[in-house]
Amino acid sequence: MQSAFENATFEVAQNWNESSSSSYLHEKWNAFLDVVGDNPDHVYVWGLTIWTYGWFWLIGAIFLLMDLTGWPAFMRKYKNQPGTNEPPEWAKLKRLVTRVALNQFVYGVPFAYLTYYVRKMTLEMPDIRQLPTIDVFLRDFAICVVTWEMGFYYSHRFLHAGFWYKYIHKVHHEWSSPVAWSVMYCHPLEFILSDQIPIFIGPAICKSHPVTIAVWFLYVVVDTVVDHSGYHVPFFLYSRQHDYHHEKFNENFGVFGWCDSLHGTNKKYLQKIRSDKKSVKFTQEPDSKEQKDR
Repeated sequence: MQSAFENATFEVAQNWNESSSSSYLHEKWNAFLDVVGDNPDHVYVWGLTIWTYGWFWLIGAIFLLMDLTGWPAFMRKYKNQPGTNEPPEWAKLKRLVTRVALNQFVYGVPFAYLTYYVRKMTLEMPDIRQLPTIDVFLRDFAICVVTWEMGFYYSHRFLHAGFWYKYIHKVHHEWSSPVAWSVMYCHPLEFILSDQIPIFIGPAICKSHPVTIAVWFLYVVVDTVVDHSGYHVPFFLYSRQHDYHHEKFNENFGVFGWCDSLHGTNKKYLQKIRSDKKSVKFTQEPDSKEQKDR
């Protein structure tokens, strides 16, 4: 069985590498590097930083405009907590933008430099000019997904414990009804411990190519921004799940719900889903003493 799988994987990868699509992508990637340069230091740090944060602000702005204008009207039925942040308070929004920018450029950029240079000194770096094969890309992406779920679940649940919640994680929960940009509205320690490290673990383990990391980071940005957008966007499975965490506080600590199911930290949420499959609305009553005390 294993031998058959390995042979099939090898054949798919070989066919991909010999295909015109693969050649086309290699040609375009190398043409891009001819323009911007192929210095790995610049590509891994500044290239990925501009790529990731650029998408973060752009996608978040789209959701912000929806709250400010109420357009398009058909999205109203997907609002998780109707009436909240419509429109957002400007003073609160200003604090959000300031803190997020501070996290990204004062803490995020140095962290990106540090992780890259540690990786560069300890691990063999892939040839930046050679795109990864499709099997390597899929393997890396799958490992990134699993390590993100585990890393985020346990760090996030840790931050809900007594001292850590009161002095660190409570900042993020100021948005009981989150907006898209609030995904990075948090204490700097949380930003590094729970937002950055879990998504860097997979690429570090796999020694991933920058193109693989760029696709991975884009996926993370889309997933987390939608999860915090305040809307149950069609075809996105987990936006209701994380919005429920912000509203009810003591459930849904993970990204995809796998660790929550393993540890039983999504029971009330699953009961809610089963009892109200056709509605995206949630009750406003607190589920726990912790939420009442916030």
